[in-house]
Amino acid sequence: MPSFLAFDIGMRRTGVAFCDVSTRVPLPLQTLEHTSDDELLDAMRALVAEREAGTIVIGLPLLLSGDAGAQSRHVKALVQKLSLAHVEVVLLDERYTTSRSSLYDGDAAAACDLLQVFLDRKAVDK
Repeated sequence: MPSFLAFDIGMRRTGVAFCDVSTRVPLPLQTLEHTSDDELLDAMRALVAEREAGTIVIGLPLLLSGDAGAQSRHVKALVQKLSLAHVEVVLLDERYTTSRSSLYDGDAAAACDLLQVFLDRKAVDK
């Protein structure tokens, strides 16, 4: 059964969260440490395959004005390179989604918050 993954992409650290469609409860997984875009993309592809993700949610770090800055352009370029067959990729504006939880790794918690926003919006759209 397909699941959801979320990635909060950073230049050197990327938070990951997971949600099984049967439970619809997002859980922080881990933070990926990476030194290059290729290393990150390989890790993302491996997680998508391992977790049988049907949808991945990627945080889009827009400026407070809503404009795209350098980091959001970087994220969009990564998404272009990601190329996953049969996987829906959703870019989600991550403004105002900063985690308030200190129980988990901050990067993974941020990815978890992104996934929760996505699931909440998906439920409202039904």
